[in-house]
Amino acid sequence: MPSQPFLAFLLSSAQVLRLRDGDTIATGVWAEELLLPWQEFRRAGWPIVFLSPDGRPAQIDPQSLLLENLSGDQNKQRHLERESARLPLSDILSVTHIFPLLPALRGVFVPGGNAPLMDFPDSAAVGQLLSECRQRKIPVATLCHGSAALLARPDPAQDRPFASFQVSCFQKLEEEQTSLAGRWPFHLEEELRSCGFQVTAGTPWHAQVVRDRDLFSGQNPASALPLAQALLARLEENRRHRGSKHGY
Repeated sequence: MPSQPFLAFLLSSAQVLRLRDGDTIATGVWAEELLLPWQEFRRAGWPIVFLSPDGRPAQIDPQSLLLENLSGDQNKQRHLERESARLPLSDILSVTHIFPLLPALRGVFVPGGNAPLMDFPDSAAVGQLLSECRQRKIPVATLCHGSAALLARPDPAQDRPFASFQVSCFQKLEEEQTSLAGRWPFHLEEELRSCGFQVTAGTPWHAQVVRDRDLFSGQNPASALPLAQALLARLEENRRHRGSKHGY
């Protein structure tokens, strides 16, 4: 458990995606969306703690390592396979275990993959974490389907912490251009809009980062590095404001 300022990566621990037609497929965290930001924050010297809603380990989404999802780039495939295997995904805490450490938490990054559709929206722990972040002005960055975390509420009687904010997520148009077209359990873009979020739809498959106060969001895997860099810039602003490294 860290005693110094740190970042949290909120990961889905879901391993099965339940599709609209009743079928199930293996799922997890999208390799590129986790690995690239993790490396960027590590290079900047940030300690990182992995969280999941229930404390169970996360896994890499096997779909994220397929050549068809990497534009046929075999070098990229080998790199992601090699480097993602080194991620300490079994060294993970439940979200509730992080609450005593909130004074040292400086930011939360939420990568996507299809798994977040399964366990983020109904997680009271995720809703409470986001509520604490908003109250304490701790910046939060959600990427692609990681924006499903924004649907969570601390309890059914409370509002979603960032409801009405401008956000980005994996678009319905992008979803319908994948092999799961017509089979998604729900369309995140539609669900966010129905819950009062202002969803900004960028060019499909191109990077887009949206900022609304201390909420940052990216549209798709291409947005992974730009989103991490946007959050890093905000963390640097906060560090300068506090006057010492990593916000001491």
